[in-house]
Amino acid sequence: MKDRLSIRRYTPTIDSHQHNYHQLVLPLHGVIELAIADKHDAVGIGHCAVIQAGTIHSFKALEKARFLVADLNDLPTSLQNLDTPFVATTNALQHFCQFAEAQLEHRLNLDLEESMTALFKQLLGTQDFLPRIDPRISRVLTVMSDDLSITLSLTTLASNANLSVSQLKTLFKKHTGKTCGQYLLMLRMEKARALLANTDVPAHLVAEKVGYQDQSAFSRRFHAYFGQTPRSFMTR
Repeated sequence: MKDRLSIRRYTPTIDSHQHNYHQLVLPLHGVIELAIADKHDAVGIGHCAVIQAGTIHSFKALEKARFLVADLNDLPTSLQNLDTPFVATTNALQHFCQFAEAQLEHRLNLDLEESMTALFKQLLGTQDFLPRIDPRISRVLTVMSDDLSITLSLTTLASNANLSVSQLKTLFKKHTGKTCGQYLLMLRMEKARALLANTDVPAHLVAEKVGYQDQSAFSRRFHAYFGQTPRSFMTR
């Protein structure tokens, strides 16, 4: 079997089977209810179900729901030893899924689909898959990543999640392994590096886009994080 991506729908009647290849199910529209081995969950946008080869699984979904399904012979290391088959996906992976949906439904192009599948696998290998995230923390992650130029207080973030500040701190660390400050720094530094390497945005504007009005402070933080200066990543 060749690795492949496809857009699929399922029926509202429970079905069950297994196959000799791995499968990832990423919701595009709607929710799918899945039982994988002894784990059961409803998987919606922003999450992914990982079905390892030979695992019996049952599933159902409304017919109008749509899913990007990846049939793979091998799984990236980050998906091989999960405590749960249900994980959260990054915004970058979600955007790729939307792109894949548009391409797969537009026109049959086997060469493009093969390249897109290879790119999907490469993208998977770069992801840090988190366990299924509490919806309240998921909202906080979305708010934090929407505009990296601003620093929201813990009180504001907690309010968005309908949590107290102490509850936010505890749940955030549980689901991400980082404090809010550490996670925000990671988002900012990764965004800055991508902008410096892949665009012609000047360094001082990159600094502003990731929350630094003082370019010197940005450069010091960037160097401390990556061990290299911003200039070393700038496009030529």
